[in-house]
Amino acid sequence: MDRMQAPSTARPRRATSYDVARAAGVSQSTVSRCFKDDTKISAKTRDHILKIARDMGYTGNALARSLITQRSNVVGVIVTAFTIRNNPELIYALGEALQNAGNSLFLMVIENDDSIGSSLQKAVEYPLDGLICCAQMPEDWIRQFANRGVPMVFFNRLVDSSLVDCITLDHAGAGRRIAEALYRAGHRSVVCVRGPERAPVSQLRVDAFRDRMAELGVRSIPTVCTDFSYADGRRRFLDLVGGMERPDAVFCANDQLALGVIDACRFDLGWRIPDDISIIGFDDIAEAGRPGYSLTTVRQPIVDMAETAASLLLARIGDPDLPPRRIMVAGELIERSSARLAADGSPPT
Repeated sequence: MDRMQAPSTARPRRATSYDVARAAGVSQSTVSRCFKDDTKISAKTRDHILKIARDMGYTGNALARSLITQRSNVVGVIVTAFTIRNNPELIYALGEALQNAGNSLFLMVIENDDSIGSSLQKAVEYPLDGLICCAQMPEDWIRQFANRGVPMVFFNRLVDSSLVDCITLDHAGAGRRIAEALYRAGHRSVVCVRGPERAPVSQLRVDAFRDRMAELGVRSIPTVCTDFSYADGRRRFLDLVGGMERPDAVFCANDQLALGVIDACRFDLGWRIPDDISIIGFDDIAEAGRPGYSLTTVRQPIVDMAETAASLLLARIGDPDLPPRRIMVAGELIERSSARLAADGSPPT
Protein backbone atom coordinates (compact mmCIF):
# COMPACT_ATOMS: atom_id res chain seq x y z
CA MET A 1 0.00 0.00 0.00
CA ASP A 2 1.44 3.33 -1.08
CA ARG A 3 1.97 5.91 1.58
CA MET A 4 0.18 9.19 1.09
CA GLN A 5 2.67 11.99 0.71
CA ALA A 6 2.06 15.21 2.60
CA PRO A 7 1.52 18.14 0.27
CA SER A 8 4.58 20.32 -0.23
CA THR A 9 4.60 23.56 1.72
CA ALA A 10 7.36 25.10 -0.40
CA ARG A 11 6.27 28.25 -2.19
CA PRO A 12 6.37 27.83 -5.97
CA ARG A 13 9.08 29.80 -7.76
CA ARG A 14 7.81 33.00 -9.35
CA ALA A 15 8.22 33.14 -13.12
CA THR A 16 10.68 35.71 -14.45
CA SER A 17 10.90 37.60 -17.72
CA TYR A 18 13.72 35.23 -18.70
CA ASP A 19 11.39 32.25 -18.25
CA VAL A 20 8.77 33.89 -20.47
CA ALA A 21 11.38 34.80 -23.07
CA ARG A 22 12.66 31.22 -23.23
CA ALA A 23 9.14 29.80 -23.55
CA ALA A 24 8.14 32.36 -26.20
CA GLY A 25 11.39 32.05 -28.17
CA VAL A 26 12.20 35.76 -27.93
CA SER A 27 14.73 37.91 -26.11
CA GLN A 28 14.23 39.09 -22.54
CA SER A 29 14.26 42.73 -23.71
CA THR A 30 11.33 41.94 -26.04
CA VAL A 31 9.36 40.59 -23.08
CA SER A 32 10.14 43.74 -21.09
CA ARG A 33 9.02 45.99 -23.95
CA CYS A 34 5.82 43.97 -24.20
CA PHE A 35 4.72 45.40 -20.84
CA LYS A 36 5.32 48.96 -22.04
CA ASP A 37 3.73 50.99 -24.82
CA ASP A 38 6.33 49.96 -27.41
CA THR A 39 5.17 50.32 -31.03
CA LYS A 40 8.17 48.32 -32.33
CA ILE A 41 6.52 45.05 -31.27
CA SER A 42 3.91 43.65 -33.63
CA ALA A 43 0.45 42.92 -32.29
CA LYS A 44 0.88 39.22 -33.12
CA THR A 45 4.14 38.96 -31.18
CA ARG A 46 2.74 40.91 -28.25
CA ASP A 47 -0.37 38.70 -28.03
CA HIS A 48 1.83 35.58 -28.19
CA ILE A 49 4.09 36.79 -25.38
CA LEU A 50 1.26 38.02 -23.17
CA LYS A 51 -0.59 34.67 -23.46
CA ILE A 52 2.52 32.78 -22.38
CA ALA A 53 3.08 35.28 -19.55
CA ARG A 54 -0.50 34.78 -18.31
CA ASP A 55 -0.16 31.01 -18.45
CA MET A 56 3.05 31.18 -16.41
CA GLY A 57 1.60 33.71 -13.94
CA TYR A 58 4.15 36.34 -14.87
CA THR A 59 3.52 40.07 -14.44
CA GLY A 60 5.81 43.02 -15.00
CA ASN A 61 8.12 44.08 -12.17
CA ALA A 62 7.28 47.67 -11.21
CA LEU A 63 10.28 47.93 -8.88
CA ALA A 64 12.71 46.83 -11.58
CA ARG A 65 11.07 49.24 -14.01
CA SER A 66 11.51 52.09 -11.54
CA LEU A 67 15.26 51.45 -11.40
CA ILE A 68 15.42 52.03 -15.13
CA THR A 69 12.97 54.91 -15.53
CA GLN A 70 13.69 56.58 -12.15
CA ARG A 71 9.91 56.75 -11.69
CA SER A 72 7.88 54.41 -9.49
CA ASN A 73 4.49 56.07 -10.09
CA VAL A 74 3.91 55.61 -6.35
CA VAL A 75 3.00 58.55 -4.09
CA GLY A 76 3.27 58.23 -0.32
CA VAL A 77 0.50 59.63 1.90
CA ILE A 78 1.08 60.08 5.64
CA VAL A 79 -2.06 60.51 7.75
CA THR A 80 -2.91 60.28 11.44
CA ALA A 81 -5.17 57.58 12.84
CA PHE A 82 -7.69 60.31 13.66
CA THR A 83 -7.91 61.27 9.97
CA ILE A 84 -8.49 57.66 8.93
CA ARG A 85 -11.30 57.27 11.47
CA ASN A 86 -13.07 60.56 10.93
CA ASN A 87 -12.22 61.74 7.40
CA PRO A 88 -11.85 58.59 5.27
CA GLU A 89 -13.13 60.54 2.27
CA LEU A 90 -9.74 62.30 2.23
CA ILE A 91 -8.01 59.01 1.38
CA TYR A 92 -10.59 58.13 -1.26
CA ALA A 93 -10.23 61.55 -2.89
CA LEU A 94 -6.43 61.44 -2.87
CA GLY A 95 -6.40 57.88 -4.20
CA GLU A 96 -8.79 58.70 -7.02
CA ALA A 97 -6.94 61.85 -8.05
CA LEU A 98 -3.59 60.05 -8.08
CA GLN A 99 -4.99 57.02 -9.88
CA ASN A 100 -6.47 59.21 -12.60
CA ALA A 101 -2.93 60.46 -13.22
CA GLY A 102 -1.51 56.93 -13.37
CA ASN A 103 -0.11 56.80 -9.83
CA SER A 104 -0.62 54.42 -6.92
CA LEU A 105 -1.06 55.48 -3.30
CA PHE A 106 1.24 54.16 -0.58
CA LEU A 107 -0.53 54.81 2.73
CA MET A 108 1.31 55.30 6.02
CA VAL A 109 -0.79 55.74 9.16
CA ILE A 110 0.68 57.29 12.32
CA GLU A 111 -0.97 57.63 15.72
CA ASN A 112 -0.45 61.41 15.93
CA ASP A 113 1.87 64.20 14.78
CA ASP A 114 4.44 63.39 17.46
CA SER A 115 4.86 59.77 16.28
CA ILE A 116 5.82 60.52 12.69
CA GLY A 117 9.51 59.62 13.02
CA SER A 118 9.29 55.85 12.51
CA SER A 119 7.09 56.21 9.42
CA LEU A 120 9.49 58.71 7.88
CA GLN A 121 12.34 56.23 8.20
CA LYS A 122 10.27 53.69 6.26
CA ALA A 123 9.06 56.22 3.71
CA VAL A 124 12.53 57.43 2.83
CA GLU A 125 13.55 53.86 1.95
CA TYR A 126 10.87 53.52 -0.75
CA PRO A 127 11.29 54.85 -4.30
CA LEU A 128 8.44 57.34 -3.95
CA ASP A 129 7.74 59.85 -6.70
CA GLY A 130 6.25 62.24 -4.14
CA LEU A 131 4.76 62.56 -0.69
CA ILE A 132 1.56 64.12 0.65
CA CYS A 133 1.88 64.66 4.39
CA CYS A 134 -1.14 65.30 6.62
CA ALA A 135 0.98 65.75 9.76
CA GLN A 136 3.78 67.93 11.11
CA MET A 137 7.30 67.03 9.97
CA PRO A 138 10.66 68.14 11.37
CA GLU A 139 12.68 70.43 9.09
CA ASP A 140 15.58 67.97 8.84
CA TRP A 141 13.26 65.35 7.35
CA ILE A 142 11.85 67.87 4.88
CA ARG A 143 15.40 68.54 3.71
CA GLN A 144 16.19 64.83 3.54
CA PHE A 145 13.25 64.18 1.20
CA ALA A 146 14.19 67.25 -0.86
CA ASN A 147 17.79 66.02 -1.17
CA ARG A 148 16.48 62.68 -2.45
CA GLY A 149 14.38 64.43 -5.08
CA VAL A 150 11.03 63.57 -3.46
CA PRO A 151 8.62 66.54 -3.83
CA MET A 152 6.22 67.13 -0.94
CA VAL A 153 2.83 68.69 -0.35
CA PHE A 154 1.53 69.34 3.15
CA PHE A 155 -2.20 68.90 3.63
CA ASN A 156 -3.89 70.99 6.36
CA ARG A 157 -0.50 71.98 7.69
CA LEU A 158 1.02 75.37 6.88
CA VAL A 159 4.77 74.74 6.79
CA ASP A 160 7.28 77.58 6.66
CA SER A 161 9.68 76.02 4.17
CA SER A 162 10.66 76.94 0.62
CA LEU A 163 11.04 73.22 -0.17
CA VAL A 164 7.36 72.22 -0.08
CA ASP A 165 3.87 73.17 -1.23
CA CYS A 166 0.94 73.49 1.19
CA ILE A 167 -2.83 73.52 1.14
CA THR A 168 -4.73 74.16 4.35
CA LEU A 169 -8.00 75.39 5.71
CA ASP A 170 -7.87 78.79 7.40
CA HIS A 171 -8.39 77.23 10.82
CA ALA A 172 -7.63 80.42 12.72
CA GLY A 173 -10.00 82.49 10.59
CA ALA A 174 -12.78 79.98 11.15
CA GLY A 175 -12.15 79.96 14.91
CA ARG A 176 -12.45 83.74 15.03
CA ARG A 177 -15.64 83.64 12.96
CA ILE A 178 -17.22 81.17 15.39
CA ALA A 179 -16.31 83.44 18.32
CA GLU A 180 -17.93 86.41 16.61
CA ALA A 181 -21.09 84.44 15.79
CA LEU A 182 -21.54 83.29 19.39
CA TYR A 183 -20.75 86.72 20.82
CA ARG A 184 -23.14 88.45 18.44
CA ALA A 185 -25.88 86.06 19.61
CA GLY A 186 -25.31 87.09 23.23
CA HIS A 187 -23.21 84.20 24.51
CA ARG A 188 -20.82 85.25 27.27
CA SER A 189 -20.30 82.10 29.36
CA VAL A 190 -18.35 79.85 27.01
CA VAL A 191 -16.22 76.71 27.33
CA CYS A 192 -13.97 74.88 24.83
CA VAL A 193 -13.41 71.18 24.22
CA ARG A 194 -10.21 70.72 22.24
CA GLY A 195 -8.01 67.86 21.02
CA PRO A 196 -4.69 66.72 22.46
CA GLU A 197 -2.50 69.48 23.80
CA ARG A 198 0.07 69.20 20.98
CA ALA A 199 -2.41 68.71 18.12
CA PRO A 200 -1.60 71.67 15.81
CA VAL A 201 -4.94 71.97 13.98
CA SER A 202 -6.96 71.88 17.19
CA GLN A 203 -4.60 74.43 18.72
CA LEU A 204 -5.05 76.83 15.79
CA ARG A 205 -8.84 76.60 15.96
CA VAL A 206 -9.18 76.97 19.72
CA ASP A 207 -6.45 79.59 20.22
CA ALA A 208 -7.98 81.82 17.54
CA PHE A 209 -11.43 81.35 19.08
CA ARG A 210 -10.19 82.23 22.57
CA ASP A 211 -8.15 85.20 21.33
CA ARG A 212 -11.10 86.69 19.48
CA MET A 213 -13.38 86.17 22.47
CA ALA A 214 -10.81 87.96 24.63
CA GLU A 215 -10.75 90.87 22.18
CA LEU A 216 -14.54 91.05 22.52
CA GLY A 217 -14.30 91.06 26.33
CA VAL A 218 -14.82 87.37 27.22
CA ARG A 219 -11.49 86.46 28.79
CA SER A 220 -12.32 83.48 31.00
CA ILE A 221 -12.95 80.41 28.82
CA PRO A 222 -12.48 77.07 30.64
CA THR A 223 -10.93 74.56 28.24
CA VAL A 224 -10.35 70.82 28.40
CA CYS A 225 -8.09 68.57 26.30
CA THR A 226 -9.30 65.26 24.81
CA ASP A 227 -8.13 62.54 22.43
CA PHE A 228 -10.50 63.90 19.72
CA SER A 229 -13.01 61.05 20.16
CA TYR A 230 -16.75 61.11 20.86
CA ALA A 231 -16.35 59.15 24.10
CA ASP A 232 -13.55 61.30 25.50
CA GLY A 233 -15.33 64.47 24.46
CA ARG A 234 -18.43 63.39 26.36
CA ARG A 235 -16.48 62.33 29.44
CA ARG A 236 -14.14 65.32 29.63
CA PHE A 237 -16.95 67.80 29.08
CA LEU A 238 -18.86 66.32 32.02
CA ASP A 239 -15.72 66.62 34.16
CA LEU A 240 -15.27 70.23 33.05
CA VAL A 241 -18.77 71.48 33.82
CA GLY A 242 -19.27 69.37 36.93
CA GLY A 243 -18.08 72.07 39.28
CA MET A 244 -19.31 75.20 37.54
CA GLU A 245 -22.51 76.98 36.60
CA ARG A 246 -23.98 75.90 33.31
CA PRO A 247 -22.23 77.65 30.39
CA ASP A 248 -24.39 78.97 27.60
CA ALA A 249 -22.14 77.87 24.72
CA VAL A 250 -19.51 75.26 23.84
CA PHE A 251 -16.99 75.35 21.01
CA CYS A 252 -15.55 71.93 20.12
CA ALA A 253 -12.41 71.49 18.03
CA ASN A 254 -14.06 68.82 15.88
CA ASP A 255 -17.48 67.30 15.25
CA GLN A 256 -16.85 64.01 17.05
CA LEU A 257 -16.23 65.96 20.26
CA ALA A 258 -19.35 68.06 19.62
CA LEU A 259 -21.51 64.95 19.21
CA GLY A 260 -20.21 63.65 22.52
CA VAL A 261 -20.99 67.01 24.17
CA ILE A 262 -24.51 67.02 22.71
CA ASP A 263 -25.24 63.59 24.16
CA ALA A 264 -23.70 64.55 27.50
CA CYS A 265 -26.03 67.56 27.67
CA ARG A 266 -29.11 65.58 26.66
CA PHE A 267 -28.70 62.32 28.50
CA ASP A 268 -26.37 63.06 31.41
CA LEU A 269 -27.28 66.64 32.34
CA GLY A 270 -30.81 67.10 31.01
CA TRP A 271 -29.92 70.36 29.27
CA ARG A 272 -31.92 71.47 26.25
CA ILE A 273 -30.13 72.25 23.00
CA PRO A 274 -30.03 75.06 21.97
CA ASP A 275 -32.40 76.61 24.56
CA ASP A 276 -30.08 76.01 27.51
CA ILE A 277 -26.77 75.71 25.69
CA SER A 278 -25.40 76.25 22.17
CA ILE A 279 -22.89 73.77 20.72
CA ILE A 280 -20.66 74.31 17.68
CA GLY A 281 -18.28 71.79 16.13
CA PHE A 282 -15.80 71.78 13.26
CA ASP A 283 -15.36 69.74 10.01
CA ASP A 284 -19.00 68.97 9.02
CA ILE A 285 -18.67 65.19 9.03
CA ALA A 286 -21.63 63.13 7.80
CA GLU A 287 -23.13 62.63 11.27
CA ALA A 288 -23.23 66.38 11.88
CA GLY A 289 -26.08 66.86 9.42
CA ARG A 290 -28.24 64.01 10.68
CA PRO A 291 -31.54 65.05 12.30
CA GLY A 292 -30.55 63.57 15.66
CA TYR A 293 -27.70 66.07 15.98
CA SER A 294 -28.26 68.89 13.46
CA LEU A 295 -24.89 70.31 14.46
CA THR A 296 -23.80 73.84 13.68
CA THR A 297 -20.24 73.50 12.44
CA VAL A 298 -17.57 74.69 10.02
CA ARG A 299 -17.50 72.84 6.73
CA GLN A 300 -14.07 71.77 5.59
CA PRO A 301 -14.10 70.96 1.84
CA ILE A 302 -11.98 67.84 2.27
CA VAL A 303 -12.57 66.35 -1.18
CA ASP A 304 -11.78 69.58 -3.05
CA MET A 305 -8.71 70.14 -0.91
CA ALA A 306 -7.51 66.56 -1.49
CA GLU A 307 -7.85 66.96 -5.25
CA THR A 308 -5.92 70.23 -5.09
CA ALA A 309 -3.17 68.61 -3.01
CA ALA A 310 -2.80 65.85 -5.59
CA SER A 311 -2.71 68.42 -8.41
CA LEU A 312 -0.03 70.44 -6.61
CA LEU A 313 2.13 67.36 -6.17
CA LEU A 314 1.72 66.12 -9.74
CA ALA A 315 2.60 69.56 -11.07
CA ARG A 316 5.69 69.59 -8.84
CA ILE A 317 6.73 66.14 -10.08
CA GLY A 318 6.40 67.41 -13.65
CA ASP A 319 8.33 70.61 -12.95
CA PRO A 320 10.56 70.52 -9.84
CA ASP A 321 11.57 74.16 -10.37
CA LEU A 322 8.11 75.60 -9.69
CA PRO A 323 8.08 78.25 -6.93
CA PRO A 324 6.58 77.03 -3.61
CA ARG A 325 2.82 77.46 -3.43
CA ARG A 326 0.65 78.20 -0.39
CA ILE A 327 -3.11 77.77 -0.69
CA MET A 328 -5.43 78.69 2.19
CA VAL A 329 -9.11 77.74 1.94
CA ALA A 330 -11.86 79.51 3.90
CA GLY A 331 -14.19 77.28 5.92
CA GLU A 332 -17.95 77.78 5.68
CA LEU A 333 -20.04 78.18 8.84
CA ILE A 334 -22.98 75.79 8.50
CA GLU A 335 -25.83 76.93 10.75
CA ARG A 336 -28.09 74.18 12.05
CA SER A 337 -30.19 73.84 15.17
CA SER A 338 -27.55 73.04 17.81
CA ALA A 339 -26.68 76.71 18.38
CA ARG A 340 -28.55 79.96 18.90
CA LEU A 341 -26.98 82.46 16.53
CA ALA A 342 -28.03 85.97 15.66
CA ALA A 343 -30.16 86.38 12.56
CA ASP A 344 -28.37 89.52 11.34
CA GLY A 345 -24.87 89.47 9.89
CA SER A 346 -23.56 92.59 11.58
CA PRO A 347 -20.11 92.25 13.17
CA PRO A 348 -19.80 92.31 16.96
CA THR A 349 -18.67 95.51 18.61
